Amino acid sequence: MGTDTKKNYILFFLLFVCAFVAYSQEDGTRVRKYLRAGDEYVGSDTIGTHIRMNKRHIDVALFFRFDKHYLDINYMNNEKQLSNFKHKIDSIGFSNIDSIVIVSQSSPEGAFRHNINLSRNRAKTMRKYVLDNYPELSDRLYVHPDGESWLQLREYVKKDTLMKKSTIERVLSVIDADVTIETKKWRMEQLPVYRYLLKTYYPRIRNSVFCIIYYSETDILPEPVLDGYEYVVAAPDSIPFIAVSESDWTRRLHIKSNAIGLGLSMANIAAEIDIAKHWSFTLPIYYTALDYFTSTVKFRTFAIQPELRYWLNEDNDGFFAGAHFGLAYYNFAFDGKYRYQDHNGHTPALGGGVALGYRIPIGDNGRWRLEFSLGAGAYPLHYDKFHNADNTKDGLLIESVKKTYCGIDQAAVSLTYSLDFKKKGGK
Repeated sequence: MGTDTKKNYILFFLLFVCAFVAYSQEDGTRVRKYLRAGDEYVGSDTIGTHIRMNKRHIDVALFFRFDKHYLDINYMNNEKQLSNFKHKIDSIGFSNIDSIVIVSQSSPEGAFRHNINLSRNRAKTMRKYVLDNYPELSDRLYVHPDGESWLQLREYVKKDTLMKKSTIERVLSVIDADVTIETKKWRMEQLPVYRYLLKTYYPRIRNSVFCIIYYSETDILPEPVLDGYEYVVAAPDSIPFIAVSESDWTRRLHIKSNAIGLGLSMANIAAEIDIAKHWSFTLPIYYTALDYFTSTVKFRTFAIQPELRYWLNEDNDGFFAGAHFGLAYYNFAFDGKYRYQDHNGHTPALGGGVALGYRIPIGDNGRWRLEFSLGAGAYPLHYDKFHNADNTKDGLLIESVKKTYCGIDQAAVSLTYSLDFKKKGGK
């Protein structure tokens, strides 16, 4: 390698180092991991040769009730914070606002995937609020659903003044442990101070923070009104900006089976499809052709029960109410004197009813769910009544009966696996 070539390499290396140092010094937040309310942010824009315009940011936080994504202005200090947010926007002025980043979080309790969706919905709620009140900022508005905020919980615990130092260290060791999320949550729940943490700090983590990034010619920042709370927010340069539209929604197909039916030796499967936010349609099928231990005990059936459901949560999880139609062929006996079968084997029970239920995600991957439902309805019946003879296919026919059944027609504890229907081209 010639002398001139070596000099060129050395010169290139020195230029690279100088450029890197200059880049780092230009924007101090690039090497700072976290910002807090009131911290200075950036300082990289030069207007002309004399005026230095600094980018700064200020945070305003709003809180959500447990497992909710709608905003209750009467909860905690939300009304005051909304007023504070409006004041900051008015005092800064639209022309000076670079961007608004909404960072939404959930407390680390319950299913991980559910909490991811919860923080996402909280961000969308606040995004809608800004767009409804400040449509001029639509092209400068971004959201960052942050999921479960173990980081903020850690900051609160570190600064706690009521717990013993040894207790704080124990809590931090659980938070920092390199284990699965579910294991970490289980360990947290076993701590003697868990109820204290749940009551004191978890409500503060269920929040959405408006991070207002703006230009300022002075070194004076508007004073944030945060009522003594301190919020850990990722530095805006490190936030992956995500534009979330109001139509951002994933349709799911749920495949499930009722454990109660399986316990009665009834093979069963159901498919449920999300129609839209709050609405879904499910179709369960039951079939069994078995006797239970003896020929005088049986509950043979083929039944379907399509149901239209309305969910309180727009993600189609949680509580629901449903209206269903039912059709069932049946042949049953309970080791008594009589056996009952739909008339001539071709007159099924036809009717319908209503149901209430609840579904909750389980596990870390967001695919598995546990569902509980109970329903009641009315069914006109036309059935034949036979003597229940042992080891005989058909006992003596006694009579044909017409009556209407009113009562429980649905009881299910179902394990569900969910599949996403992705939009064409992916998300």
